[in-house]
Amino acid sequence: MSSLSSFARVLLSLGLPAGLLDRGPALHGTKFLAKAALKARFGGRPFQMVNVGACDGELFDDVTPWLHRIPGAKAMLVEPIPYNQKRLRANYPDVSRFIIEPVAVTKTKGTITVHTFDAAALEAGTLPIEFIGCSSVTDTNLMSGKNAWGETDANFNKFVPHLKDIEVPSETLQTLLDRNGIGHIDAFLVDCEGADWMVFEQLDLQRYRPGMIKVEVGALPAAEIGQVVVKLKTAGYQVGFQAEDIWAFA
Repeated sequence: MSSLSSFARVLLSLGLPAGLLDRGPALHGTKFLAKAALKARFGGRPFQMVNVGACDGELFDDVTPWLHRIPGAKAMLVEPIPYNQKRLRANYPDVSRFIIEPVAVTKTKGTITVHTFDAAALEAGTLPIEFIGCSSVTDTNLMSGKNAWGETDANFNKFVPHLKDIEVPSETLQTLLDRNGIGHIDAFLVDCEGADWMVFEQLDLQRYRPGMIKVEVGALPAAEIGQVVVKLKTAGYQVGFQAEDIWAFA
């Protein structure tokens, strides 16, 4: 029944009219993924996703769950936080198709400090559920308490005791792609809470040219948001903004 309902969703997504698609880049993404799901039913090259900052692959994520709807889809899911890695593997248990890289993506190989929240507090529900995906290598508004939820945030002091720093291994993006033998990318996602440009800057668009790219820019300074757009536009991508994300299509 779930397979039938998933197929029905794919067909419905393919029927989205152009006028509606133009109003929301995320709807363009839905149609792109639905086409990939339909195409995969007839064989051919497996759909390949790369998601840097995958969290658990489910929460507040409208793209990664499509891996369950695209037959034979593969993914490299990069997630440096141990708590999220366990959740991610539980959600994507097929180790033959879904690679989890337990590292942060940086400009050089090594280790890096990540600001995160205590796993026990997350598990107990002491912290809001969205904090599961809020770890960062940068000093974001959330991590510093500056304008985290508006000009003043009376709640932040309650969360401070649960903040912690952990050391995680780090690799360059190209090292990860090469290590896992990824020769093509159909969908490329970045959600790194302020480190998004540092990651996206490393993607060789001429070499891989993903059909769809989604970059979270909500925690980026204006100059880096501009760099994301310029890189995409220069490469000939159709670019749209929705909420805190940039969506781009080849």
